[in-house]
Amino acid sequence: MVLTSALAAGSILYLQGRFNAGDEKSALGVVQTYHSKAGRSLPEVIAAENAGAVPDWSTSTESSCFQHERVRALVAGEKGIVAYDFVVDINGPSIHPGNENGRRALEALGP
Repeated sequence: MVLTSALAAGSILYLQGRFNAGDEKSALGVVQTYHSKAGRSLPEVIAAENAGAVPDWSTSTESSCFQHERVRALVAGEKGIVAYDFVVDINGPSIHPGNENGRRALEALGP
């Protein structure tokens, strides 16, 4: 019975990890490919604010139940390391600012 319980718990953890990995990949795609009606993208806005520096992208799960993922773009440049955080609702999909830099980048996309 202990072995069966351990296998069941291991299976659940493995499957949840696979679901989280898929959501994180989707969230990164949403942030990197979203274009405003004006035609600007978040990678373009971030590059423009940081003299063309290329960001290092990462993702993490904020809430597995609600499918909210945090996407972070770290840019090393003249200003030091600048972080742009976005929270993506996979079900929307929608992008929300995760910090002040993320808010400014979303506002820079225009209407």
